[in-house]
Amino acid sequence: MAKPFSDAFYHSKAWERAREDALKRDSYLCQRCLAGGEITPATMVHHIEELTPANIDNPDIACGLDNLVSLCDLCHKKTHGWIGSIASCSAS
Repeated sequence: MAKPFSDAFYHSKAWERAREDALKRDSYLCQRCLAGGEITPATMVHHIEELTPANIDNPDIACGLDNLVSLCDLCHKKTHGWIGSIASCSAS
């Protein structure tokens, strides 16, 4: 969920391009699931170093591919601690 300071960024062309580049680089697969031996489509692109008001204008942090990773929705939620850990991302 975007924070108010980052809402405009997440609707920008720069983010749209960076997001698509990260997904392409990662073959549209969740990298966390892939590391665990599962093949799961990625639907989210996560900032490894979280965006803050202090770094949102830094292109290496905001749009740099070294700071982006493709994740499925479930892994993205787990990464943020929005849900607890489960054994498998594909488990229901």
